[in-house]
Parts: sequence; structure tokens; C-alpha cells
Amino acid sequence: MIAVREAEFAYPEGGFHLRVRELAVGEKESVAITGSSGSGKTTLINLLAGLLVPDSGNINVLGLDLAGLAAEDRQDLRILKLGLVFQEFELLEYIDVLDNILLPYRITPVLTLEATARERAMSLAREVGLGDKLQRLPGQLSQGERQRVAVCRALVTRPAVIFGDEPTGNLDARNRDHVADALFSYSEQTGAPLVVVSHDPELVSRFARRVDVAELA
Repeated sequence: MIAVREAEFAYPEGGFHLRVRELAVGEKESVAITGSSGSGKTTLINLLAGLLVPDSGNINVLGLDLAGLAAEDRQDLRILKLGLVFQEFELLEYIDVLDNILLPYRITPVLTLEATARERAMSLAREVGLGDKLQRLPGQLSQGERQRVAVCRALVTRPAVIFGDEPTGNLDARNRDHVADALFSYSEQTGAPLVVVSHDPELVSRFARRVDVAELA
């Protein structure tokens, strides 16, 4: 479902260079991306999600060559097929928790906001301990609660692949486990691969495979 071959990327303004000779992630597989600070973990996730495009090589996700897609097509792919949980939660401060979870349904005409989507959003919120905060604005939440909203939003559209960049980084052990349980449960139930960057050894230990970015070069 995810295949990378001889991909290279460099930021134009600096000397950073990432090379991935080969990386494959199959159905239901859980992979933790690890490595030292500045090694390119976040860059790799951004490439896999189509937020960045490789300078050379091939990145294939769900049968699509991301470099061959126009920017708007990559955006549609992210909205429709990918669940993304990144360090920047990107919540809208002027709408409540429920509407932030349902945001993907409001930014594309391809998705239809129906009662089942609302029910799923509320169910996900309860699963991560936010069931009593659906009417609150993001400014009324802790960092950990904001992060859990972002996780719910990533899963509400039933994505085919889940990507995360430190998705439990601001959580205590109890809430980390709530979020991890939700991500792993979704992956197991749907077959969606789960690829996550993490520094947390407790979280990394739950993944079927650990990949150090430095070993991909």
C-alpha cells in the first residue's frame, strides 16, 4: 500500500538531504519511524503524505505515484484517503470540538456530512476521553486535549492509511494509551497501515516494526 524506491529530497534553502532507497508498508502493518533530531523523520512523513514532492525517485501510496499528481489531486487524496496527525494540530479556533473533528466534510464537496459522520465523530471523541467537551472551543482545551481532537479528525473519514508525527507527544501516559489504542484498533479493524514518527519508547514498543531514518539512506 506504501512503496518508496530511490527517493531523494533536499530543501532549497539549506543543506539537508534525505534519501530513501526502499521502504514498503503493507496492509494492517504498523511502523514506527525513529531517528535522531534533524534526521528527516518529519520530512519523510510529509513526503509519504504528499505534502512534499521528492526531487527524484518514486513514492507510491495506494497505487498512486505522488510525484505524478497535481497539487490539488494530492490534497484530495489526503482529505479522502489519508488520516494525518501532525505536530501542528491546525484546529480552527472559532468552531467547537465537534465541528473541528468534522472539518474534512466541510472543506471538500466530495464528502457528504450526514448523520452517520456526526455519530462517528462523537463516538471517536468519547473513545479518547473528549465526549464531554464537544461544545468547547479549542482555546478552552489543554494541549493534550487539542491533540486528541486532531486524532479524532484524522480518523473520522475512515482513511485507508494513517500517518502521524508525534501523535501522543503532548499526552500523559493514560491519555497516550487512549490515543494509541484508538489508532491501533482502527488499523486492525480496517487494514489501514499505521506509520508514525515517535520518540516515545513506550509507544514505539507497540509497533510491529521500527525503522530508523538513517538506515534508509
